[in-house]
Amino acid sequence: MPRGAIVWLALLLATESSAQVSGSAAFVSDYRYRGISLSDNRPAVQLAVAYDHAEGIYAGILASSARPDPENGNDVQLLPYLGFARRLDNGISWDIGVEYAAFLDASGYDYPEMHIGLASERFSARLHFAHRYFGGDSDAVYLELNGSHPVSDRVRLLGHVGWLHLDTTEQSFPGLQDQHFDLRVGVGVNVASCDLQIAWVQSDGEEARYFRAPEVDHSTLILSLSRSW
Repeated sequence: MPRGAIVWLALLLATESSAQVSGSAAFVSDYRYRGISLSDNRPAVQLAVAYDHAEGIYAGILASSARPDPENGNDVQLLPYLGFARRLDNGISWDIGVEYAAFLDASGYDYPEMHIGLASERFSARLHFAHRYFGGDSDAVYLELNGSHPVSDRVRLLGHVGWLHLDTTEQSFPGLQDQHFDLRVGVGVNVASCDLQIAWVQSDGEEARYFRAPEVDHSTLILSLSRSW
């Protein structure tokens, strides 16, 4: 693991009594990021550590197996992030944050990103800006809307819609237009202290992809199983 990620984890673990540290482990049948596979349509394993302070500061890091360049085999993506959130009197929260997407081997795809967002108990919206998206010549803006609706104590409906805009020509990513939409609809179930999700993911453009790799399925079912502590 790079020195920066080790330092980041050390800072997360050096917490005060007013802060909370949590973690999670997950298995996904396909690592879809904004509708497009980062695992070459293959399963992925993910680990995460998160830090939340009572004053609103939050931070964390996600590590996921990935295959950004199938010709070079498996890789690991690291997503450290840092932000600040505040709850308003009406129950709605706002937040602002930054993250850095990094691959251990395919470092040419690394890029920074920042976001602003609003969230309520069942709905959230975030606007992201990325410089040199996935190491390409394009800066990107991504708007996402997410929602959940409880059906019972253990079952909830999940929904997501996203819109990506690249500020330059589509040559940066073969098959990916300068505007790209993705949709995710599914159900989440709490089973034996685990969260099981089944979702249908759709992205426009049958050849849409981030990397110079074979095309991926633009519509598929995704299964995920996670455990938090």
